[in-house]
Amino acid sequence: MTAPHNPDPQPADGRQSGAAEHHEGEIPKDLPQVGTGKVLLAAGVFVVLLVAMFLIGYIPHGRREAMIHDEAEARKDDKPVVQVVYPKRQPAGSDITLAGDVRAMQEASLFPRANGYLTKLNVDIGDTVKKGQVLAEIDTPETDAQLLQARAAVGTAQANITKAQNDFDLSKTTFERFQNFGKTGGVTQQQVDEKQGVYSQATAGLAAAKASLASAQADVIRLEAIQKFQKIYAPFDGKITARNFDIGALLSATGSTELFRIEQNDTLRVFVNVPQAYATMVKVGQAADLVVANYPGKVFTANVSRSSSSIDPATRTMRFQVDVQNSKGQLYGGMYGQVKFTIKPDQPPLIIPTSALIYNAKGMRLAIVDGGKVRYQTITIGRDYGLEVEVSQGIIGSELIVANPGERLHDGGEVSFPPPTGQPAVAIESPTTKPTASEANAR
Repeated sequence: MTAPHNPDPQPADGRQSGAAEHHEGEIPKDLPQVGTGKVLLAAGVFVVLLVAMFLIGYIPHGRREAMIHDEAEARKDDKPVVQVVYPKRQPAGSDITLAGDVRAMQEASLFPRANGYLTKLNVDIGDTVKKGQVLAEIDTPETDAQLLQARAAVGTAQANITKAQNDFDLSKTTFERFQNFGKTGGVTQQQVDEKQGVYSQATAGLAAAKASLASAQADVIRLEAIQKFQKIYAPFDGKITARNFDIGALLSATGSTELFRIEQNDTLRVFVNVPQAYATMVKVGQAADLVVANYPGKVFTANVSRSSSSIDPATRTMRFQVDVQNSKGQLYGGMYGQVKFTIKPDQPPLIIPTSALIYNAKGMRLAIVDGGKVRYQTITIGRDYGLEVEVSQGIIGSELIVANPGERLHDGGEVSFPPPTGQPAVAIESPTTKPTASEANAR
């Protein structure tokens, strides 16, 4: 008997199949449906929350803006409060420190003036020598032979002069005799002329002989002078700082290498280039201090000895010479040092705080309180000391200067200020430069 057909067979794992099973991609039929009213309610709640958050932030901001506006309206007519100061004079004496080039008082390079061989060295590098001391000796055989030859030439020239003198005397006597005979007709005129020619030749021969003697004597003097350079002498008291040849070296009078270099360093000179702004304040004879890095904390006393009295157009500086004693030999030529001058200008510059400077497209200016109102003044500054600066042009010293200029200040605007400390650099001539009592007490 055949089993009945089951249209909905159970799967082997026992799971239910049929209506609960659906194809992939189909929307389930049994999910809950969301109504339109619920969506609108959620949107309304979200909008309410946004509005509440906006109001929470906007209301305090609006209140602050209103307070700021009210305060600005209340202070619209208030005067800015500023701090004012008087310019002050730089102290009567101030110091400037400049680079210095230390040099020996005298320095000379000694070259051989005679050709020959170096046979003796009496000194070496570092030795102290005295003026006129023999430093070295040179053997000059060629010069010696030339001197002997020149002296022989002098002897020959002297003999030639003797012969020329005799010929001259004879020709002169003969010519005079024939000249007398010619007057009486004893000899012809031709004979007289011949004797006159002989006499002229003898005169010229005597002059040539004398010239030859002078030339020979000059050659002797030249060679004797060269022979004296066989010994090298110290030109002044000093110290040997270089020796470039050894014994046996062949020396040439035309060589470019020095035999010795000698320096006089018991007194040293220091060259300092002083800027034009201070050149007229440094005087010859004034004291100065020299400091070198080799001796930290040690100051060498010096004094200004010379001035070039001319401004170098390339550097706008004037060169001064400062002499410093070096009896202990602590300093050396060629050192680098720093020289400090105490300068006393005829009119010390004015000093103001750096905070008072205003620099913009109109240049360097100051805000000056004049009659309770701000006035801007263009100035020229000098040396910068950090917190303070020199003013070389633009003010006279009696001005009230705003020490803390701000953005609220404008030309012609009124300001309030407490009484300034200190005194003006010069006497105040105009009462308008003084603050009124109300302005001085304003806060």
